[in-house]
Amino acid sequence: MTIRKRLTPALSTLLFLLTAVACQVVAIKIFPHVVGSTLIEDNAYILTRMMEGYLVVLTVIFAVFTRFKIHFECLNPGKERVKNDLIISAIISVVLIGGLCVVRVVQNFFFPEIAARPWFGSLYLGTYMRWFYPISAVLQEIFVKGVVEDNISASCKKYNKHFSIWMTALFFFVLHMGYELPMMFGAAILCALTGYLYEKNKSVWGSILIHFVIGFMPKIIGVSR
Repeated sequence: MTIRKRLTPALSTLLFLLTAVACQVVAIKIFPHVVGSTLIEDNAYILTRMMEGYLVVLTVIFAVFTRFKIHFECLNPGKERVKNDLIISAIISVVLIGGLCVVRVVQNFFFPEIAARPWFGSLYLGTYMRWFYPISAVLQEIFVKGVVEDNISASCKKYNKHFSIWMTALFFFVLHMGYELPMMFGAAILCALTGYLYEKNKSVWGSILIHFVIGFMPKIIGVSR
């Protein structure tokens, strides 16, 4: 009996998640040797690139040898679903940007160094944010929604959608273990928020837009450096 036949979809998914976490632990251990320093914002993109690399490899391996599935339907769920998804995500994005502007105004009153920063200044964007982050947002959302969340949903049909969404968010939380705790919680909340949007429309495009806005706009507005 082949490995594919022996492993149920649920067991295949569980093994995938555990293997991915194990790979992240190894990546964090070797990270200082790769960059010659501990994890800081300026070189954090290297850890992200490592994570995305092993996730792609693992996905292919598990798709070939187990019942783990790659779901590309999230890229083309139908024009109406994509339209609804983008409308909702655009509204959420506008609200988020408005909230960030309010945060910036409040910061200006209490932090002179922030008040001195120009609004919407591209000078805040390093190489990673300029060239890699947009690609990273696309890859991560396709992977998290079309691979992880869909496989958890298919493997745990007796549970409702909330279980799949929050299990996926927990997985995303753990994958960010190399970052500071606020970043880990932020990643999990982002994953859950876009997870509910994904369950509604089964389109990944709205999730990509929100992911991009949350990661990109704080630096553009000057809320963070």
